[in-house]
Amino acid sequence: MFAPRREALLELATPATEICRCETVTRGTIDGFLDENPFAGTADAVKLACRSGMGPCQGRYCESAVAGLVAKARGTGVGQAGRFAAHIPVKPVPLQAYVALADDPPAL
Repeated sequence: MFAPRREALLELATPATEICRCETVTRGTIDGFLDENPFAGTADAVKLACRSGMGPCQGRYCESAVAGLVAKARGTGVGQAGRFAAHIPVKPVPLQAYVALADDPPAL
């Protein structure tokens, strides 16, 4: 109902705060990468280097925080930090869904 104040949430995060829970990537890891790589300016660059967003949730929970950290570090807006590149499967599919296909193949 209410949009979170991303800047306020990021101010509360310490270097030990886990930004990506699936891959246990901390804010310190992300900040360190951004400090060491001044030309990395996208959330996707952080994803490729730090593994944030590569877990089972595929970045659904950490993408906005990573983009906010990139935007703050580079002095840009969150829109310029971008989003994570989507990879197949875009949404996790339960294995039972594949089993069901074998039982009842879709009509072509």
